[in-house]
Amino acid sequence: MITKYLKLSLLAFTVGCGFVATSLTSCQMKEDDLFDVDPANRADAWMADYRRVFNNNEHGWALYTDNPTSGRHPAVYTFAVKFDQYYSTFYQSSTTQRLANPDDRAADSIRSMYSFKMDNGIVLSFDTYNGFFHINADQSQYFSGDLQGDFEFCLERYSENEDTIFGHGKTKLLPFVMIKMPCKAPEYQVRTDSIQNYFSPYNCSFVCAGDTLVARFLSGYQNLSIWMEGDDPSIDGHLYSYGNLIGGIYFLEPIEYKGHIIKEMHLNADKSGYEDINGQASIIPKPLSHYFTRDQEYDSRFWGYSCCGPDTKAEWDKARAALDGSRYKSNSLVYLCLSSDGRGGIELVANMWYGSGEIHFPLEMKEVDNDHIALKWTGKETSGLGYTIYDLGFKYILDAIAPKNEFKTFRVSSQGGSKMTPDQLTLIDESNPNNWFFFGTNWRYYHSSIWD
Repeated sequence: MITKYLKLSLLAFTVGCGFVATSLTSCQMKEDDLFDVDPANRADAWMADYRRVFNNNEHGWALYTDNPTSGRHPAVYTFAVKFDQYYSTFYQSSTTQRLANPDDRAADSIRSMYSFKMDNGIVLSFDTYNGFFHINADQSQYFSGDLQGDFEFCLERYSENEDTIFGHGKTKLLPFVMIKMPCKAPEYQVRTDSIQNYFSPYNCSFVCAGDTLVARFLSGYQNLSIWMEGDDPSIDGHLYSYGNLIGGIYFLEPIEYKGHIIKEMHLNADKSGYEDINGQASIIPKPLSHYFTRDQEYDSRFWGYSCCGPDTKAEWDKARAALDGSRYKSNSLVYLCLSSDGRGGIELVANMWYGSGEIHFPLEMKEVDNDHIALKWTGKETSGLGYTIYDLGFKYILDAIAPKNEFKTFRVSSQGGSKMTPDQLTLIDESNPNNWFFFGTNWRYYHSSIWD
């Protein structure tokens, strides 16, 4: 377990104890009274011990380190590296595949020298240039060194079972951790990438100390955003840098909330969320009702005839026939969206982005519970047409979704994707299960027909 730490005897502690013991017996202090081994040999012994831990690994290490990013919280970069007595070999990984130089991206591995030094403690230094690693610490870049990462790291400790090494960057002071890989680098990459691709959802909830907080994975930046009390919901909340493990995530900067400290979380067996390894917190899927009542979507949800249940289609058939017998023909309808404002307000909008032909039906919406919402039409209709289309035939569609005189309760369910990241949402009329419609969670506007 990477959270079991070995409390190594530190030089300062030893000096302090020696000082106290000596002062009790004599005012004369000599080096031989304080230490059995002289400082130079003692430092060599410490570095030799770290070198033993570094080299005692069949598959190498996953090196996680924060890198400054312009205008955002530091992002975690992950490297696969193996050490021998004098050389470090960096292997192709998800991080190296983002390099601008195609020759570097294509390389399977790059070998370079490393060393240990004493500089107010043990420092790991990657001495010779490595195209996989030093590109993120290149101070010659035109945008200056402010956005670069470290290539020298102050080592703080290693875990009791010697499978994790902890430290921080010497220059940027950003966290640094190395985790012993249980398999070869390519397999480790695939297995850790699967966490990001499927189980780091854009929306989720963080549960700790009995509180449920809105949260969001910014997986492109390897950040988890958590909105604490008083945080502005329009901007990022508290940001925490994390790296992907096999079957979980690890926070380089631990989450601290109401006396709890969370560093490592593992994916549940049913892949429905993450649990803190010490049982203090969890990350759960975002409640389905929140997709409508809490967040303003950049892309309003589109659906059409083919996304409807049998009873809903029957109502739409009535609408099409009635509209074709009126001054407003059914082929004029190409969009139909639920557009929410993130504060519980919602509209049914037809022909979005069509200027004077854009028709708005404001609805009342309330959150019944995490899996249910209720909708009711306010009786209003606005457009630039100069007339209303509700009585021309659109009433059949609107009444199936949100009648005027009473709330219609819908159960929200997810279809496809993972429990953490649903692909599409379905609203099912609780009073009539054959009255339902579904739509993707992030559909973009495109020219189509609501009758398709």
